Amino acid sequence: MLRVATYVRAVLVPFLILTGSLLAGLLVTVLILHGARELACRRRQHLIARYQPLVDALLQPDLPPGTIQRLKNCPARHRPILSGLLLAPLRVASGLVIDRVRLAAEAVGLIDVWTNALSDRRWWVRADAARALGCVREVSAVSPILAMLDDDHEEVRAAAVEALGLIGDVRTIAALVSRLPEQSRYQRARVVEALRAFGPSVVEPLLAHSRGNPEDMATIADLLGLVRAVSAVDDLTGWCTDGRPEVRAAALRALGTIGPSERSYYFALRALRDEVAEVRAMAARALGRSRRQDAAPYLATALDDEWIVAAHCARGLRDLGAAGRLELERVSHEGQALHLARQMLWEQDRQVRASHA
Repeated sequence: MLRVATYVRAVLVPFLILTGSLLAGLLVTVLILHGARELACRRRQHLIARYQPLVDALLQPDLPPGTIQRLKNCPARHRPILSGLLLAPLRVASGLVIDRVRLAAEAVGLIDVWTNALSDRRWWVRADAARALGCVREVSAVSPILAMLDDDHEEVRAAAVEALGLIGDVRTIAALVSRLPEQSRYQRARVVEALRAFGPSVVEPLLAHSRGNPEDMATIADLLGLVRAVSAVDDLTGWCTDGRPEVRAAALRALGTIGPSERSYYFALRALRDEVAEVRAMAARALGRSRRQDAAPYLATALDDEWIVAAHCARGLRDLGAAGRLELERVSHEGQALHLARQMLWEQDRQVRASHA
């Protein structure tokens, strides 16, 4: 028994010593790592405090002399800190501030860093680089960012779309439009938002694209409506007679959003008799949004149409005010038309009560 105890002690004591040594080493390692992180955090805060006043100076109406030169003199190892500081105000800034930040980023060397990162093997680095170049509106990066629209990773493609929308180079509109049909709903929303960011300048390139790519006309009509392209009303009116029902419906939907002209109003009236329900529904929507009182009798005649058409007609009559109410009150025969009329009259009365409350 004594021999067993001696053997156990001979094995256990070295084991405990070794285990204690390992635990002590682990504790020391943790303390060292914690200290290193603390040191890095303090170093980061020191650099932020050092460079933040220079970045803030870029936002002032009168740029203090020598600001960009002082940023240019910063060591290359400080670029990651400067990158975050320079990009932060661009989330809400515009105009002169963006130009100044771009000049500062170029002076520091960040434009080259971001451009080179567009081909990095890590997808998140590529995505961040594209967004950064978009934020500073770097036109020279348009070509490599365009190539990223076909990247294997969806988040990189999304970042490329956002960047192109921010840069606003009209040469990229055709590439964005051509990719709409093949994208997921998530990505389509980003493409549409990017195209909307172009503003009125997007109208002519969209129309030019439609002339060369008639298969995209329905998509382009929807986009023209989203950007409220008043200058495209005549083109949209012509598309109301296209042989494809999806194009006719999209054109009428856009006209309803923009507001039909005198000529397109009559095309919408004629489209109320279209053979496709979706087209008739969009015609009813456009007429309801035209604010023309003489549209009321035409809308009233379609209250017994298919539900999607009748619903748009009813809403149009509700929105036309007195003329629409008169037509709604005339509905007397039982069925869908009467139910819709009662609902719209109730909604009109509720709006009146709310306005007097």
